[in-house]
Amino acid sequence: MTTARRAQDVLADYLAVWTDPSPQRDLSRLDELTTDDVRFKDPVQEVIGRSRLKAIFADAARSVAHPLVTIDAIAWVDDRRAFVKWHYGGTLIRLKLQNWQVAGMSDMRFASDGRLEKHEDHWDLSSGLFEHFPLVGGLFRRLRHRLRIHRG
Repeated sequence: MTTARRAQDVLADYLAVWTDPSPQRDLSRLDELTTDDVRFKDPVQEVIGRSRLKAIFADAARSVAHPLVTIDAIAWVDDRRAFVKWHYGGTLIRLKLQNWQVAGMSDMRFASDGRLEKHEDHWDLSSGLFEHFPLVGGLFRRLRHRLRIHRG
């Protein structure tokens, strides 16, 4: 199997684990899909290592009620890199934030053996999270309005 084919299969299986809303999802599948030193980064945290990645997945299952992850598109840059466009939503239990949703893009990079070595999420932390809170949200909305181009 070529690296490209292996990476495509790994990405499909990895996304199946990531989008599975069940708290009982089988995170042991990540053992065969990721490198030992896989890197995960998003606007909130950055971790290195499969056990830390599993902890993030497990925490998300406990922290988001009624989760829904939708994969909108996948674009392969080359044999070892793909971009994944997605939407994620649900209720953020810790923050008591219902109907939360965010759109984002993931930069996925694969090792020479086709396993995932880096998952980096890009999403707007201000509109995706901060703007939902009364005091901080108002500040971010005003700042966003002031930064917009105003046509005269």
